[in-house]
Amino acid sequence: MKHAFFVILSFLGLGILRAQSNPQDMHLLSNGLSISGGIGHLAIKDEYISRQKYSGTLPSFSMSWLRSDSSSGYKLGMDYFNSSTIRNGNISADVLLSALNLDFLYNVGQFTMRDYTAYPYLGPSAGIFLYSRQENIATGGNAFFSAYSFALFLSLDITSTIVVPISTDWSAEVSGKLGLLSIAGRLADLHDDNVKFFKLVTLLSGVRGNTQFLIRYDVTNLLQVHAGYRFDICQSATWNYLLAASDNLIIAITVKM
Repeated sequence: MKHAFFVILSFLGLGILRAQSNPQDMHLLSNGLSISGGIGHLAIKDEYISRQKYSGTLPSFSMSWLRSDSSSGYKLGMDYFNSSTIRNGNISADVLLSALNLDFLYNVGQFTMRDYTAYPYLGPSAGIFLYSRQENIATGGNAFFSAYSFALFLSLDITSTIVVPISTDWSAEVSGKLGLLSIAGRLADLHDDNVKFFKLVTLLSGVRGNTQFLIRYDVTNLLQVHAGYRFDICQSATWNYLLAASDNLIIAITVKM
């Protein structure tokens, strides 16, 4: 229930994007509903709680809806990463990373890679990114604020995708996203009146984004499968230093619509 609004907004957005788009029969991007899952590794350094690095296994789940034609596309996506196995020695923590993004992609031409033609897409993106961490220690009284860490980013990003058709049924996709400007909130020292809970975060004070490489196979005219690698990072020095980095092996299924 904690993040049910992400799911609700996602499905509301499906109808909006479908009404706005007018896809052609021939397209390069994966039109339709995609669901992906994966497993990987997460490393965190959150100095609001500790200067020590915590790490562990991180499962991932993502869902997206894309409508596109040969010149442009619209994509609504949701990411959910949650793990209770993040540890440093005998101390463990529950970590949640969640995001909701609306991407606009525009074809910016094509170029040749050896014997293949690559089609790059580029555009702006608006997103919400949430980071939370709960230490598995006693939290009575004021101890709660030393065992719980939270950050929220409302951001303007740039996103890109490069599609390389390999054959009739196989394609390679490389995509990435980088946060340019964010209005961010962070749980800070409650005893310090000079610390603001909301600040402006730019590339000079933090880096947030992801990149992924996928191989796509068209099983039928209505079904695609994808497999590949994804890397995510959230780093900020605006308040207490925060670094959360993860890599995942992922598998996705797209139902064309």
